[in-house]
Amino acid sequence: MQTSKSLTSHTITSLENFISQRWLVLGYVVLLTGLFWLPSGSLHTKLFYALMAAPALIGLLLKPQQLGRIIREPIILTFVVFSAWVLISLGWTESDHSLAKLAKRPVYIFLFMAGCAMIACKDQRLLLSALRIAAIIAALAALANLLVHLSINPLGKRLIGFGALRNPLLTSHVFGLFCTYWIASWMIRNEQRPWLALWLALPLLAALLATGSRTPIMALTLTCLWMLLLAGRRALAVLAAIALTGGVLALLLPEIWLERGTSFRPQLWSEALRQASEQIWLGKGYDSSFVFKVEGLNFDLSDPHNVELAVLLELGLIGLTLWLTLYGLALARCFKLRHAQPFQLASALIVYGFFAGMTEGSSFLSRPNENWFIVWIPLALFAALSLARRQSVSEQ
Repeated sequence: MQTSKSLTSHTITSLENFISQRWLVLGYVVLLTGLFWLPSGSLHTKLFYALMAAPALIGLLLKPQQLGRIIREPIILTFVVFSAWVLISLGWTESDHSLAKLAKRPVYIFLFMAGCAMIACKDQRLLLSALRIAAIIAALAALANLLVHLSINPLGKRLIGFGALRNPLLTSHVFGLFCTYWIASWMIRNEQRPWLALWLALPLLAALLATGSRTPIMALTLTCLWMLLLAGRRALAVLAAIALTGGVLALLLPEIWLERGTSFRPQLWSEALRQASEQIWLGKGYDSSFVFKVEGLNFDLSDPHNVELAVLLELGLIGLTLWLTLYGLALARCFKLRHAQPFQLASALIVYGFFAGMTEGSSFLSRPNENWFIVWIPLALFAALSLARRQSVSEQ
């Protein structure tokens, strides 16, 4: 009898190790890189279900005590409360999608966070190594995309990318995360060979510029200002390089970088705020549709091009407060642990994603897509590192 119990325990432990050290790691790398080499976003989503959501759920069922530890992490607990508010808002939403379909989305994100936490709590270096491998693949993909783009398109046409990438603005989210990764790695001296981080950042930065999106440049600049607190003079060097690059581009390609002006963002945001004020506390419900009439445009817009405004419109001030709490908790803990390189790196990705979402994007709670690169991938990385840190301290 005792032998049977021992065998069962051994089997569960082996399966748990396989999930956290193999299955989930593969899923993490596929999630981060799949948009470069998969033919469609729907296949990317299906692979996420099979390689991250499913093993994370199995891992929680095999070891239910993990669930309590994961939920006690402040940022994950805040996300659970935020998700509960999202589900409550379905009671008055004007969405055209089925409520059951919408209710699944927070679950997928929670399973993604839990999966990252399982990897990090087993071996934090494994999660960071998987991220690094994905960043190397992303740099190579950026170079390939750039070469193909320049060979078939005239100078000045905006890069979209191949694989499952579908438009310049969304493409910039993906390249932007990995460009920030390598620049931040250089600033915090995360690489044994500092020149490697800079060389791998170059094709990503070039691909970013080729998308014609000004959002990543703004977000990178503000990220460097944050990194002045953590990395010192190296952040100043990057700021100088960004300023120089911006000046050169303004001279060489003014039609892309200057002639679009503010792209009607102030007028759009003013109209979005007006509509948000109509139901300021509760919002109009998750996934509600909006129509924004902007003076000077001969067509209507449905996207506020600002993640925080989208949260305010759909979930009201209550939802926005919870949303900002996610970022406040993450950055406060990153600053507290600012001498630890993993948290320096995570904070750079979080800050980049937050500011990138200030002028682009509105899909804050969706199935895996490009928007995850500026919201959930950075936050999940931080949550996993924070959980692993607490576990390490408790075991000492």
